[in-house]
Amino acid sequence: MRGILKKFIHKLEESKKTKVAYKKTYQERVKESFVGMVIGFIFFVGSFILLYWNEGRVDLSIIAKTATEITSDVLNTDPTLSGKLVSLRGIVSSDQLIGDNLFLEFDLFEPNKKIAVLKPDRYLALERKVEMYAWIEEVTTEHKIEEGGSETIKKTYTYHKKWTENPPSSLGFKNPVYVNPPKKAIENYTNKVTRATIGVYNFDPQTVTLPSFSRLSLNKENIILKTEKAILIDDVYLYIPKGVGGIFSHPGIGDLRVSYNVLYSDFEGTLFGKLNENKIDPYLDQAGNQLYRIFTEPRESAIITLHKEYVMAMWIFRFIGFLIMWGALVVIFAPISVILDVTPTIGALSRRIISKRTFIVTLALTIITVLVLIISRNLIVLSVIVSISTAGTLVAFFYLLKNKEKYNKYLERCLSYKTQTQSLLDIEPNTEPGIRSDIEPGIEQDNIKQDIK
Repeated sequence: MRGILKKFIHKLEESKKTKVAYKKTYQERVKESFVGMVIGFIFFVGSFILLYWNEGRVDLSIIAKTATEITSDVLNTDPTLSGKLVSLRGIVSSDQLIGDNLFLEFDLFEPNKKIAVLKPDRYLALERKVEMYAWIEEVTTEHKIEEGGSETIKKTYTYHKKWTENPPSSLGFKNPVYVNPPKKAIENYTNKVTRATIGVYNFDPQTVTLPSFSRLSLNKENIILKTEKAILIDDVYLYIPKGVGGIFSHPGIGDLRVSYNVLYSDFEGTLFGKLNENKIDPYLDQAGNQLYRIFTEPRESAIITLHKEYVMAMWIFRFIGFLIMWGALVVIFAPISVILDVTPTIGALSRRIISKRTFIVTLALTIITVLVLIISRNLIVLSVIVSISTAGTLVAFFYLLKNKEKYNKYLERCLSYKTQTQSLLDIEPNTEPGIRSDIEPGIEQDNIKQDIK
C-alpha cells in the first residue's frame, strides 16, 4: 500500500514538471560567446563604477555628529541655529487617528466590495501586507557538451504553490495549465498621519524616515469584519478566500492573507533634522546628502546605528562589485573554453582554470581599487602621505647638498693619494731616500677619514 502511495505521489509531482530540451550547434555557441564577451566588458567597467560610487558614499553618522543637541521641551531662540542641523529627544506623538479600509479592488465579480475595517487608532503609521496564494514556476537547467562542440540543454519547469507578496504573471509560464489571477484583489498599502510632533516641535511624518514597525495582533476589538468571507486566523492574518468555502489550512489559488505592521504613537524618540523655527525639516548638506530620521534610541546610539548601517552597506556593495567583476571576466574569456569544447574534457578543464585564475585577479583588482579609492577619497590621509613624502625628499636633498663638499674633498684626496703612491712605486730601488721626503706629509688614510667626519 505504501509503495502504491509513493508511486502516486511521485507521478503527481512529475505531473507538475515540464521538460524541454534543445540543441545548440558549435558555430552558434562560438558566436554567442563573442557577443557575451562584449557584454562582459560592459559589466567589467560597470563593476569599477559601482565600487567608485560605493567608496564615495557619505557616512551619515559623521554628519549626525555635527548636529547641535537641543531640548524638545521649549522652543530654541538662538538665531545662529536657524537652518542648522540639530538633534532632539522627546515624545513623538500625533493627535490624528488612522486605520484601514479593505476593499476587493480588482475582484471581477464583487468590485469595490468592503471586506473589513481596521479601526482607527493612535498609529503614527501602518503597513498593510497582502500575500496571495499563487503558482510559482522554478527552472532548473542542465548543460551537456557533445563531441564537436555542440551543446544539449535540458530545462525542467517545476510548479508549486506558495504565499507571496508579488505573485508572478502566469502568462510567461512554460506550461499554460498553471494560471494565476492577473492581480491581487487587494494591494499593499502604507498609511501615515499627516502631522506629528516631537516635544514642542512639528515635523513631517510623510517624509521623515521612521523607526521599524511591529506586527499588529488582529482581534475583534481592532478589526471589523464586513462579510463572512473574511476570517481571522491566529490573531495574525485576515484570510480572504477567492472562492466559496475556502479553508486557510488548504488555500486555493487566488486566496489572500492580510497582515499589518504598525508604529504606535507616543514613544520616546530622537530626531535629526534642520531647525526651522518651531518645525524640524529635512536637512541637506552642501553635497546634497539628506538626514531626516527618527530613532527610538538616544543620540549616541543612533549615531552608532547610522555608522553600522553604512559599514554593512559598504561591504555588501563591495561584494556585489566583486561578483560582477568576476562574472564579467569569466564571460570575457568564455570564447576560449567554447572554442576548446571541440574536445569536451579540454573545454571543461579550461573553464576550471579560467574560473580560478579570474577569481584571484578579481580579488586583487577589487582590493587595489578599494584601497586606491579610500586613499584618494580621504583627503586627510592623502595630504599626510604627500607631506611625509615631500618632507623626506627635502631632508634627503639638503643632506646630500650639505655633505657634497666633504665628499668632493674626500675624493680629491683619495685621487691625490693614489697618484703619489703610484709615483713612488715607479721609483727604482736604488733611488736615494731623500726623494721620498718630497711626499706631502699628512696623507694618511686615518687623516682622510678624520677630514670627512
